[in-house]
Amino acid sequence: MGALYAMNYVGQTGAGSGAVYIGEGKILGIDVGNIRYSGTYNQQGSRIKGTVALSAPNGGMLVTGTELPAGSRIDLSLDWSANLADGQPQAVNIEGRSVHVVLEKIGDT
Repeated sequence: MGALYAMNYVGQTGAGSGAVYIGEGKILGIDVGNIRYSGTYNQQGSRIKGTVALSAPNGGMLVTGTELPAGSRIDLSLDWSANLADGQPQAVNIEGRSVHVVLEKIGDT
């Protein structure tokens, strides 16, 4: 079983939002900057551990201040609480810079 989440995040140079599906071992999403998210995860006890590729079909600026040229891709790792929609920020490290993500469950699939 999976769920669709509204995603809000904050980094060094700004904030953003988007939507992400997390379920059945998959992570798929998009944000307002047209950054795409695609990855996999495993639940290990009370943690979700996974890898996600961020891709920028048209290029764009991340909230970390990193400029992505069109067609670029960045890989990152997740180690989050399995209670995703508890309102607490989940930390993500993107190329050595911290981003905090808060998820709000929209609905189950």
